[in-house]
Amino acid sequence: MAVRPEILAQKREALVAVFDEALRGTTRPLYNHLARNSSLPSPRPNEGLMTDFADMCQTRGKSVDALLETMVTIDADFAQGGTEFEFVPMCAVVGIGARAAAGDKEYPKLLELLHAACDDMRFKVRDTVALALARIGATRGDTLLHEVAPFMDGFHHAAAVLRALAVPGWLTQINDSATVVERLSQGFWLLDKARRSDSRTPGYKALVDAIMVTPGVVAARFGVPVFDAMVTWCKSTEPVLRDAIENNMKGTRLTGRHQADILRVRLALDGTSPVRRDPLTYVGPTRRRGKPKGIKPH
Repeated sequence: MAVRPEILAQKREALVAVFDEALRGTTRPLYNHLARNSSLPSPRPNEGLMTDFADMCQTRGKSVDALLETMVTIDADFAQGGTEFEFVPMCAVVGIGARAAAGDKEYPKLLELLHAACDDMRFKVRDTVALALARIGATRGDTLLHEVAPFMDGFHHAAAVLRALAVPGWLTQINDSATVVERLSQGFWLLDKARRSDSRTPGYKALVDAIMVTPGVVAARFGVPVFDAMVTWCKSTEPVLRDAIENNMKGTRLTGRHQADILRVRLALDGTSPVRRDPLTYVGPTRRRGKPKGIKPH
């Protein structure tokens, strides 16, 4: 059921009041307001409130930057992950994105704050970075593609970029297909070259989730260059990455117009599949058999 306009107006007025108080130096009322209305710790945070907060940051300009930096680096003991107060740094991330979208002289510092937020211990804060990047991309388009190059050397950072690329607000503003493909490939090969121990880390898993979906979304817009990249990705022997390539072929937006490209990617996958062992001679996995340590023979 739709919320009545007068109720929405009251909620915005309440946010404005505590926001102004925070700018004057008293932050606790703002933190309490955000936490109380966050909808956390449920799986879905209050995205409407996050958007209202971000819009307010954009209209206030650089006067909010100090507050945003305080919020995004807030003590994790106060704003613990899995609690309603995690919403405070989450709002800071989208606020930073809104400020950065203005592209003024503070922009480099704001982008550095988003880069640092990718390393936050709280996973919802890390996940919100993609929303912030997508908002920046909606105004900076191809320019942001080049500016996020430093993000592509870390799992969480690259995952944020790839997830943001799948957001229509940024994707529709991009014309530089070559750099899009470069970013996708950097994410893919970062996973391919990862150490075995990395596969158990949250960052690795976050980037796998992104590479499972984003290439297919981007391929629906740019077509051949993305499929060309996927053909080269088929050289990877990592099962999870080969599954990711296959998963990106399943989108309904691709199956009509790009059927021929899908076919050549699948042929490349088939042509690079590991040779199966002869079922007549393969006896399955074996383990060393011997006397347990500490037991003497009779």
